[in-house]
Amino acid sequence: MPYTKSKILYERALKIYVEGVNSPSRGGAFYTPHPIFVDYGKGGRIYDIDGNEYVDLMLGFSVLLLGHAHPEIVEASFRAAEQGTHYATGSELEVKVGERLCQQIPCADKIRFTNSGTEAAMAAIRLARGYTGRNKFIKFEGHYHGWYDDFLVNTHAKPLDAWGTRRGPVHIPDSAGIPPESLSNTIVCPWNDIDLVADNIKKFKGQIAAIITEPIASNIGCILPKQGFLEDLRQISKDNDILLIFDEVVTGFRYAPGGCQEYYGVIPDIATFGKALGAGMPIGLVAGKNEIMEAFTWGGVLHFGTFNATRLAMEVVNANLDVLTRNNNSAIKYLNDTGDKIIAGYNEIFKHRKVPAIVQGFGPMFQIYFTEKEEIMDFRDYCGHADLEKYNRFANKLRNHGVYIPVSNGLHQITCIAHKEDDIEKVFAGVDEVLKNFKS
Repeated sequence: MPYTKSKILYERALKIYVEGVNSPSRGGAFYTPHPIFVDYGKGGRIYDIDGNEYVDLMLGFSVLLLGHAHPEIVEASFRAAEQGTHYATGSELEVKVGERLCQQIPCADKIRFTNSGTEAAMAAIRLARGYTGRNKFIKFEGHYHGWYDDFLVNTHAKPLDAWGTRRGPVHIPDSAGIPPESLSNTIVCPWNDIDLVADNIKKFKGQIAAIITEPIASNIGCILPKQGFLEDLRQISKDNDILLIFDEVVTGFRYAPGGCQEYYGVIPDIATFGKALGAGMPIGLVAGKNEIMEAFTWGGVLHFGTFNATRLAMEVVNANLDVLTRNNNSAIKYLNDTGDKIIAGYNEIFKHRKVPAIVQGFGPMFQIYFTEKEEIMDFRDYCGHADLEKYNRFANKLRNHGVYIPVSNGLHQITCIAHKEDDIEKVFAGVDEVLKNFKS
């Protein structure tokens, strides 16, 4: 494919933005020889400024369950623009959207909007600390809860021997500029191991405000919870008077209308949402039990936001929820069916081409791992057994065949309701073509 215009634009961008981008996951650290620049998106495809067309399985970093430029989202955006995108007051629509989300999300007695998933996670942990009067919390290796200092540890892959033992993991900040004291109350624990969670609760008895987890580990590809693990987290947190926080920024609104907590039937005390909630609009959400959320009352846990629940965001969220839940949640069912079809096709192609790889996940969220292992179960499996460099080469080559997937193995592929049979066939043809001559 020709990339001349993207190359020229990238060179211009390097002069004004660090790495030529406004988020490093879009930059030259991952894309070879340089990122593409998109002209527009429509349905399940994107089109770059050189005129190349791609089936999009990245969809704005897992945001666009309806695909690009869905007509009801476009209409909602225009409606908000005509009526004013933001006021320094509430609106009737804000109340309406809040009411339907409280009905839809199992843990939501009350909610609070933010502007991103990171903001939601920041607010959630402050809320948990303010409500319990404790400072420490447990987070899991490989789980990403945004770029807030207190969470940003043991998230990005390094060689397996860098992490220490499972029982005594080495804490490695994911960024320069994080003071050690910011992580002094962060307890890091391997995921999918309830015994080690119990050990840490016993070690820090009476000091832990919350356990925060992704219900599906979705920032090291796609790793499912072991059977019973989420239920065990729910029970052990109750038994020890610790709040359980589900970070559903990624998983929310794609597996069920109420997220993974509805799908798995495990109800946390607090949950965070973002990404797919806004259908491309920047937004986040904290939801929780009434007595916990009341700690946000003025004079308690402080949480502000000039752009919280703008009219523009509320119009888009409302339209998005309309489409996703219409006809007995038929859109969500379609997302799941389409994803399962792609996963099955991937597995068949890898088997046919005799390439050692697995596809993990189910329904609307999944990822490929180049590995000899039958399953990647946690962060240490990911660091030690998933060939991240090989995946990056595969994803960059696949783009040349008109299929756009994340180039970082730590992200995941998703489906949208605009993906049709011809999109799926183009994906399979591209994967098969890449694997024909793919070197180990």
